Amino acid sequence: MATAHPLPAPAGAPQPAGAPHPGAAAAERAHAGEGVHALVAAPQPPQNEDEPVFLAPIPQLPVELDVTVPVREFRVRQLLALAPGQVIETQFSHGDDLPLAAGDVQVAWSEFEVVESRLAVRVTRLA
Repeated sequence: MATAHPLPAPAGAPQPAGAPHPGAAAAERAHAGEGVHALVAAPQPPQNEDEPVFLAPIPQLPVELDVTVPVREFRVRQLLALAPGQVIETQFSHGDDLPLAAGDVQVAWSEFEVVESRLAVRVTRLA
């Protein structure tokens, strides 16, 4: 045999006269000193207010960075004629900062540097 249980009233629906408030039981237990526990723990405040707090593993996600070297006045015929050893002149002069991006978002300006025979990028300023 099935037992009938009343359904909760939709949000914003008027409560019948004399009906207790939906949160009244929890409030009474808290007032009486009984422990009322949340289903999810509340986040702890940051130890250092200058550092952001991430509640998910966001800092461990990989991000691919791109350094773009714009070449103006480059034509399809030049692209088709590319050969090993060919030098392509850019609009940047030696020492100019190059844009550093994550996807479509520019995050910094950078410059090329050689570190132990490997090409590297040094961040010069944030975008």
